[in-house]
Amino acid sequence: MTADVHFETFGFNSGLLSPVQPMGEIHFHHEVELNYLFRGRVTYLQRGGMHELTPHRLAVFWGSTPHNLVSADPDTEMAWITVPLSWIWMWELPEKFTQMLMEGHWWLAPKSGMDHRFPIRAWVEEMAGATPLRQRALFLELQACLLWMAEHSKLCSTHRQSALAAQGEHLRHIETMARYMTEQFREDLNIAAIAAAAGLHPNYAMPLFRQHCGITIRNYLVQLRLAHAQRLILTTNQKMIDVALASGFHSLSSFYEAFSKVVKETPQAFRKQMQMGGSITPKS
Repeated sequence: MTADVHFETFGFNSGLLSPVQPMGEIHFHHEVELNYLFRGRVTYLQRGGMHELTPHRLAVFWGSTPHNLVSADPDTEMAWITVPLSWIWMWELPEKFTQMLMEGHWWLAPKSGMDHRFPIRAWVEEMAGATPLRQRALFLELQACLLWMAEHSKLCSTHRQSALAAQGEHLRHIETMARYMTEQFREDLNIAAIAAAAGLHPNYAMPLFRQHCGITIRNYLVQLRLAHAQRLILTTNQKMIDVALASGFHSLSSFYEAFSKVVKETPQAFRKQMQMGGSITPKS
């Protein structure tokens, strides 16, 4: 069921993209991701909606929620930076900021102020060959950036009308199915119900979703459940059976099987590793 689902691991990493190409498949990773456009425009499918990113506005999101860059303007130049999740806990960012990240929301910086305040291009260019001292400086600079973001940014809403205008009927169907799964993943869903939400026959919906997202509908649903489970593991003291049931898994054994196969470690090991990497204070 989860044969073609796997987490990628980037750690503390970055890159510059020009031109920017659609990803071709949905992916997910443990790290928090920062995206910044110097020019152009990109559209993401994430958390059941389309998000448009425009120049000079830093966007921050947790990569565990399935996401896919579905389109980009031809002249787009974009920087990306991934930050280990444990750092987010170490930095003691405001609770609301961290909570909304963990729930799969995006934070978006104001329309002005980023270019002069934070040297994002220089960060990316310096990161690859950085000395230990420079890596430490980058750690502190990114901490300052996210603290500033927590104070000045706002939640990124979906922009369906403008983002989908040039995407065509296929992506509108995919967005509808993704949104339905995002809202209903705790329930006992089947392919027929998911396809019906977009007015499609299952035999059409399944290959359409896989063609454009690089993942099956079933595996997308599993990943939504696992992302929710990770959030509960990291932010609560709930027992694993309660995490499993609250995330849409029918049993503890099916949860362990999916989690271990995709995340490559047990839920308990994941909780312990993240607690060791930063100061997590779970809530009851």
